[in-house]
Amino acid sequence: MSTRMDYTQIAAKLDYAALEKKLEQLTQREPPRKRKTAADVLEPLRERLLALRRKGWKIGELAEELKVAGVPVSPACLRECLSRWTAGGDTTAKSRTRRRPKCAPSNTQPTITTGQVGRSNDSQTGQRVTTR
Repeated sequence: MSTRMDYTQIAAKLDYAALEKKLEQLTQREPPRKRKTAADVLEPLRERLLALRRKGWKIGELAEELKVAGVPVSPACLRECLSRWTAGGDTTAKSRTRRRPKCAPSNTQPTITTGQVGRSNDSQTGQRVTTR
């Protein structure tokens, strides 16, 4: 079992002025990024990849060449990076447009099942027969 922290002693020993100065310095810097994304790794190659894509290279071919060079990137991830870069570099996720639900025409008739519920009318397949 761990021992309890005595925050009273910590508060007595703490130099609040130095801590405030340190926190102020941290606001001037970017936070450290522990994990890089594929886009972070490919960013230095951005213009070259876009130029190759404009020349006619397929995304799958570029992804395969990157894998051979030591950058394991999937074609889908590369496609996402390239489309983000060609869209102006906006890194925010775009919302997908919602499709309107298809309305059933009013002249359709409901499916009618024949026979008893739970029993099959087709003795060979064991499936319920429906008519429309």
